[in-house]
Amino acid sequence: MKLFSSFFLFYLINSTCFASIDNSDVTRGIACWPEKEKIDFGTGLAEGSLELTSGNADITSEGSANLEGPIELRSNGRFLSAEKAYFDRAKGIFTADGRIQYQDKDNKISGNFARYVAKTEEFYFLDTEFELGDTPARGSANNIEIDSRNIFKLHRARYTSCPAGNNDWELKAKDIEINSNKGIGTASGASLEFKGIPFLYIPYFTYPITDARKSGLLIPRLGSSDRRGFETTQPIYWNIAPNYDATFTPRYVSKRGLQLGGEFRFLTSSQYSSIAVDYLSNDNNNGLNRWQFEIKNTTELPRGWRYSLDMTGVSDDLYFDDLSSSRIETSQTYLKRNWSLEYYDQIWSINVGFSDFQTIDPEIQINDEPYTVVPSIAIQGFWRNALLGLDYSLETEATYFTRDNSIDGLRVHAEPSISIPLNYKGLYLKPKIAFDFTGYRLKDEPIDSNSSPSRSVPKISINTGAVFDRFSGSTNKWLITLEPRAQYTYIPFRNQSDFPVFDTILPDFNLVQLFRENRYLGYDRLGDTSQLSIGVTTRILESSNGQELMTATIGQTQFFDNGKVTLPGEIASSTDSSNYIAELGLNISKNWNMDFRYQFDNDINKTAKSSIRFQYSPEESKAFNIAYRYVRGSLRQTDFSAAWPLGRNWSAIGRYNYSLFENEPLDRFIGLEYESCCWGIRILARRGVSRILGQSDSAISFQFILKGFSSLGSSSAKQLERDILGYKTYSPDINFLN
Repeated sequence: MKLFSSFFLFYLINSTCFASIDNSDVTRGIACWPEKEKIDFGTGLAEGSLELTSGNADITSEGSANLEGPIELRSNGRFLSAEKAYFDRAKGIFTADGRIQYQDKDNKISGNFARYVAKTEEFYFLDTEFELGDTPARGSANNIEIDSRNIFKLHRARYTSCPAGNNDWELKAKDIEINSNKGIGTASGASLEFKGIPFLYIPYFTYPITDARKSGLLIPRLGSSDRRGFETTQPIYWNIAPNYDATFTPRYVSKRGLQLGGEFRFLTSSQYSSIAVDYLSNDNNNGLNRWQFEIKNTTELPRGWRYSLDMTGVSDDLYFDDLSSSRIETSQTYLKRNWSLEYYDQIWSINVGFSDFQTIDPEIQINDEPYTVVPSIAIQGFWRNALLGLDYSLETEATYFTRDNSIDGLRVHAEPSISIPLNYKGLYLKPKIAFDFTGYRLKDEPIDSNSSPSRSVPKISINTGAVFDRFSGSTNKWLITLEPRAQYTYIPFRNQSDFPVFDTILPDFNLVQLFRENRYLGYDRLGDTSQLSIGVTTRILESSNGQELMTATIGQTQFFDNGKVTLPGEIASSTDSSNYIAELGLNISKNWNMDFRYQFDNDINKTAKSSIRFQYSPEESKAFNIAYRYVRGSLRQTDFSAAWPLGRNWSAIGRYNYSLFENEPLDRFIGLEYESCCWGIRILARRGVSRILGQSDSAISFQFILKGFSSLGSSSAKQLERDILGYKTYSPDINFLN
């Protein structure tokens, strides 16, 4: 900041004077008021100028001056007030005493003494307290220096993000330098105190004061479990350039050994790439070399094209069970490797892809493993309100499948369709006719089997429905809707028993499946049918804001012909109707809500599937859930979860998921959280069943958060948000320390 090389003050008795002064020996303007006025600093000032008000001034013949307060100085967005001040013109030094207050657009400093040196453009403060808006943080220091680049240097400093009156945690340092331009803080001779007790000494470190990235050590992660023992990970971050970086993650697992890992990320305006690798040499438990890799890339190409790559692999089936604490990773059965080239416009979409899978569930037999696709080409087009006001569509796909010791081959599918969308005052009718052609060119097929099977099948469907609504209540508070829907589908029988099954399954029956034309997912089977699907939905909404109080749906499909097409091992159905399917959602009150799903098998007059969940959540920080899930013959579970405050700052969290079939708990945990205005702690004890081995594994995690500064330990927040519906976690503003 430029101030002045020569100083002029105008002294008037019993008045407050204001002078605008710059680096030339010319007074820009003078104004005097009986009472001191407030001035908006930084507005209407030329660069390098200064505005100063003083209650009294004594100017010497050399041009120096003694000033008495209240004194206020403004220049270039900076403000300084004091009770007394002295300007030494010969040395170009301005000093101030008594209740010093300094402020710029982001920071505030108070102290007992201030000095400004015009030659070096530096401020110096003594016995200070400060507030830093960029971080945000506050604290105190024996002295503070601010240079012309607005870099702060604090000596013998105490630093915290806690609000005034609360010093639960403090960073004490011999020296701290805060560079707002680079978004970096540097501390030396530092110790971290919690509740007045030092628990970490750091000779030298740097840390970000904004969201800007910076190379250095990240906060270590700690954990413990039965299968891994004690583990610690020390991430090292390398900010290579603004658009690419790397993180190295050495990890020590007491029962396994030293694992080395890293991730490289690259970002441009048109693409994002990441490569991650982990490697553990000579596992202490089994002597194996264990590894994992993950490669991702998305690239936007010219003229509407996009390229993507997603590949993951591990050294063995038990890699995630042995080395990961993430339930998302340990529940995987396949790892997909996919490459695709895509194009989209208003009419056409094109997808060219290759895909492969690594099976990591040893219970899956070789003949049940997914096929490799090399390649698949899918082209789709849609023309709305085209010739004669009709809608036209075309779906095509050509895919080559291969798998060891299996039938390989090419599958070609084409399906043109024409539909007539009709709408009138909430009623709609959409007749559609389509033609399905699917053919194969196979190799390695059994002797005397057809190497080129195919089918040509017409498909007819009529989809109709309506939306009726009316207001209810004395003030039309509620909007009630009735939404019936019906769909008739006809697909004639074609023998497909000699077709291979590359990627086709029979999905679970649900509301979406109720109105699907083909009961199978995939092109290897087209189910013959003559059926009528009927469903009705009703809703109750608040008319003022559209908030849903209730939604209820019930539906069923009636079959006029028994379907003869089946998958291998599937028994053809002889029933004349599907299961009844029903769903109900209720916001019982502001605090209570419920979801209920039910399927009834009318052939045997028994429940096929059901689930029900109640939630009580009077506030955002409070949630209690109870659920029951049932699938006849395979699943019967109860699930309890909760996150509940125990007082002003403490909360309890927990879950208990129990299988009534196996008569054992599948997953259970309990934890405590404490959150104050500037720090938090989370302790979690968990025990769950391994997906592959069926063995229980216990783990304890701990996280200590200093809000606005760092986080120490193993974060379990994302997992908890998935396990406890309605759980809202807290996280640090800055969750790393460099």
